[in-house]
Amino acid sequence: MASTIRVIFTKRKWNPGSWLIRWALPRSRFSLALSSHALIKDGEYFIEANMLHGVRRSKDALSGLTIVKIVDYLVSDAESGLTWARGQVGKKYDWPGAFGLALNPDRDWQEPDSWFCYELAAATIVNAGRDAFASKGHITEATLFSIKP
Repeated sequence: MASTIRVIFTKRKWNPGSWLIRWALPRSRFSLALSSHALIKDGEYFIEANMLHGVRRSKDALSGLTIVKIVDYLVSDAESGLTWARGQVGKKYDWPGAFGLALNPDRDWQEPDSWFCYELAAATIVNAGRDAFASKGHITEATLFSIKP
């Protein structure tokens, strides 16, 4: 039976780090990316790869954020994906991933030692049974938006 993984795309209006990441994403350097962050909905919690905290699971992760888009991705086993994502809690933030396209375009986004928020969302979807990102070298907002939910 099919289920869904909910990914919430957000931004901070006046955060220099957020603006830098939105500028660095290859959607267009001339029109900023819609979001600068993605969170995975896990019941009443959110799982995220956060610059300050690394990968965490929190009830208040949306505090101070503006939701710009919510996407429910159809997967074969959402609970397996969420269980995998919970297992990533405590891992460090993937700074090279956040700026990876400019620094290392050949980088494998699925390296399991650290996560950037869009990579974490994509890997959760993959671990929930939907391998929509196998041919992608770098995960961005545009990559997540490009697959049919």
